[in-house]
Amino acid sequence: MNTIMEIQNISKQYKGKEILENATFSICANQIIALVGKNGSGKSTLLKIIAELVDADSGSIVKHRQSLKIGYVPEVTPSHILFTPEEYLHHMGRIRGMAKKQLQLKINELLKLFNLQDARNIRIVNFSKGMKQKVMIMQAMLEDTDLLILDEPLSGLDPKAQSDLEEILSILKNKGLSIVLTCHETKLLQQLVDTVLVIQNKKIIQADSFNKKDIQKNKLIFEISTDKLLDNLLPFLEIQRQSLLNNGCHEVISVIKTKDTDLVLLDLLQKKASIKKLTPINQTEEQFYTHF
Repeated sequence: MNTIMEIQNISKQYKGKEILENATFSICANQIIALVGKNGSGKSTLLKIIAELVDADSGSIVKHRQSLKIGYVPEVTPSHILFTPEEYLHHMGRIRGMAKKQLQLKINELLKLFNLQDARNIRIVNFSKGMKQKVMIMQAMLEDTDLLILDEPLSGLDPKAQSDLEEILSILKNKGLSIVLTCHETKLLQQLVDTVLVIQNKKIIQADSFNKKDIQKNKLIFEISTDKLLDNLLPFLEIQRQSLLNNGCHEVISVIKTKDTDLVLLDLLQKKASIKKLTPINQTEEQFYTHF
């Protein structure tokens, strides 16, 4: 795949607390990546770092194109804009130094793409949230954007507005844009997103697929008394976290494919591990994506 950007070992602290640790992944052309995770896990901060609005404490952003245009839309957008869409886009384009003729052509193109031609002379303050969200995305695309970064673009939209925006995101992807967004809408994750990156315990974990067979997993917590066991665990055991307990034992949290659960449990018991908890996380797609 054609990589346009690499995020390499990004770490970030906020108010003395580390929220991102060595976050690493690549962004490819014509790809939609979703960041999911609990509130406060660092999703919005990572988006701002990628958009070059916030500096990382360590790590680097490597662009594979000399002139990579990035558009950014925050979760909270201005609610009392007195401009019309055409006036607002013209104003934003002139601030960026765009020539008037080129800017007007781009505005006309975007109004058509986002189906807002009939609303071009209506003040944005009178728009629905879905229409305002469209305008915010349009202003992020004025300069032939290569990478579009969206923080919770579907948040608070009614089903019709969500459907309209999903269709637009699909069109933008087909036009060659790469998109990185945060969202909790399982339908979008299933139908539109190519890659899901989960932020869990300050680290990035990739969920490779949306097929039900791949999300039928169990969460296993077990305890072991020797470091040697860690080196001999079964190859399909995905260790999510391990910590040293007060008694000197290791507590290990793992996610296991459902079909492998019996074999894993048998292997661990034979190695004298103590099984503390087994939790299914495969009942629904929603449970999978909100589990983290």
